[in-house]
Amino acid sequence: MNSNPQSELEKLVWAMRELFLLGLINTRGGNGSVLLDDKHIAITPSGLAKQWLRVEDLVIYNIETGEIKGTLKPSIEVNAHARTYLKIREARAVLHAHPPLSLALTERFKKMKKWGKEGWWDTGLIEVEYSVGKADIAEPHEPGSIELAEEVSNKLASGARIVIVPKHGVFSWGRSVEEAMDAIVALELVAKYVFALTLLRK
Repeated sequence: MNSNPQSELEKLVWAMRELFLLGLINTRGGNGSVLLDDKHIAITPSGLAKQWLRVEDLVIYNIETGEIKGTLKPSIEVNAHARTYLKIREARAVLHAHPPLSLALTERFKKMKKWGKEGWWDTGLIEVEYSVGKADIAEPHEPGSIELAEEVSNKLASGARIVIVPKHGVFSWGRSVEEAMDAIVALELVAKYVFALTLLRK
């Protein structure tokens, strides 16, 4: 792939590889999509190693009819992507990753109910203001289910830039691939800060 991605499809493939290299998804985990037009998205296929993904591997999916173009199956979370685009007209990219510290702190926060006014990410760090924006926690549902798709897309459409699904992962949207990825990377950076701070306080 071009080392300097130009098209949104190239950027999506690049983003999935970078999320893998950053340890925010595993080989077959996570997924992403970009909006092609009012009805179609290009989404990562199910089960393919993200670090070796190619533009030609992306699946074209009609978000209104569910029609698929291509020989590969779309990601199991295609419904969450489709419903997010249908509810957020500004969305041009949706990414799903599994950032370990963000998920761990979410579990810890749920038990302690102590960090921050809204959540553990409420730190005052500049990354929260400019990259994460509003974050929210979703009720967990079965991966790939309509219930999860509704839960995630509703919270994103209600103003969240990124939604954490406990013991599962995060979903973010952006007006570009870069914006959606920035929210995920920044959230995990904030998680590292909170984790380090709690260790230093001991």
